[in-house]
Amino acid sequence: MLINEIPDDCLLAIFEYLNSLEDLINCYKVCIKWSYLITKRAKKVKYLTFPFFGEGYPPGVVHYQKISTIDSTCLSKLFTNLIAVELSSKFHNKAEDAIEFVKNQKSLKGLINHFVVPIEKYCDELEMLSVNHFNPDNLQNGSCMKQLNVSNYSLKALERDAHYLPNLEKLTIQITILDNRYDGPVLEKLKILEIYHYYDEQPAEQLFYGFQLMDSCPNLQSAHITMRTDDWFFDETLKHKCLQDLVIDFCGYHNTWNRLKRLLMKYPNLKHLALWNFWDIKDEHIEQLVHILPNLVLWDVRECQEVTQRAADYVQDYCKRYGRSIKFYFKGNRDELKSDWPHLSSEYTLFSRDFDFMKHCFLKPHVFLPNFLIPIDY
Repeated sequence: MLINEIPDDCLLAIFEYLNSLEDLINCYKVCIKWSYLITKRAKKVKYLTFPFFGEGYPPGVVHYQKISTIDSTCLSKLFTNLIAVELSSKFHNKAEDAIEFVKNQKSLKGLINHFVVPIEKYCDELEMLSVNHFNPDNLQNGSCMKQLNVSNYSLKALERDAHYLPNLEKLTIQITILDNRYDGPVLEKLKILEIYHYYDEQPAEQLFYGFQLMDSCPNLQSAHITMRTDDWFFDETLKHKCLQDLVIDFCGYHNTWNRLKRLLMKYPNLKHLALWNFWDIKDEHIEQLVHILPNLVLWDVRECQEVTQRAADYVQDYCKRYGRSIKFYFKGNRDELKSDWPHLSSEYTLFSRDFDFMKHCFLKPHVFLPNFLIPIDY
């Protein structure tokens, strides 16, 4: 059988396995029949990205290496249903071509912009944005913004910008400068907060205010905190009753047990807790925390080297006595977590399908966190 004798349905099924943009474009140029079928295939594409490592390419994702030789007008005609794209000079050498491309994407909701030029300025109803530097003046409508990911930011900048973002639901920021406490508007709708804090000076000169920011997020449900500092500020007189999921990576910096205990008492309704690289926590501290957190069901201390089987036995006995169910993971049973919770992903993905922190973020270090959690109804 000649290749052109293959039925259209079979060819289209084959094209479904092509997730390289270069391959799709080459097939598009073969003949009128293939051009028609590739156009049908392209309408199913939701995400356009660089190649990335991790779980592979889920349905709807197409990646590219460098497409500066491909006409952006052709791309706009082929890909008419894109939800999110990742753009830089690898897309086109000229930012003007990227601008023209996004102007024609009427369904576009998410943009990862590596250009210095603010491509986001030309997107009508952008709801998800990932940039190196954020300026709210570059948004056509800040009230549409629901997810913001900024590589170079600060709480003082957020204090300045927050009133432009009244509907923000997920905020991911990296703080790399000496920062101040947050004294801006209450973030009423924020549900997920992810902070990576690293200031390239001596730890004594740093003070982390991320927990103080959380007090201004009354409906916050999930937080992922990575901090490279010995010193952090929080107001222990304020309780946060909505927080259910908390990941703190201490990066091996020394912090006192008493301070951690007082911090966790702020969050009495935690269900899922991960404490990573906290070198000062020991078995007797686990025994104290189990009484402080009455709603805990998943507890991950696999990267805390001083926690032993003794703590695991205590948690198990405590659950039997008081009728509780806590899945407790330390270095001695670390591999059981993935088998017990198979729906929790630990692999890197750029975009994750559905707005679910536990599924897509809880087991991941900051560098593996997805840029966007795409709502399931998109």
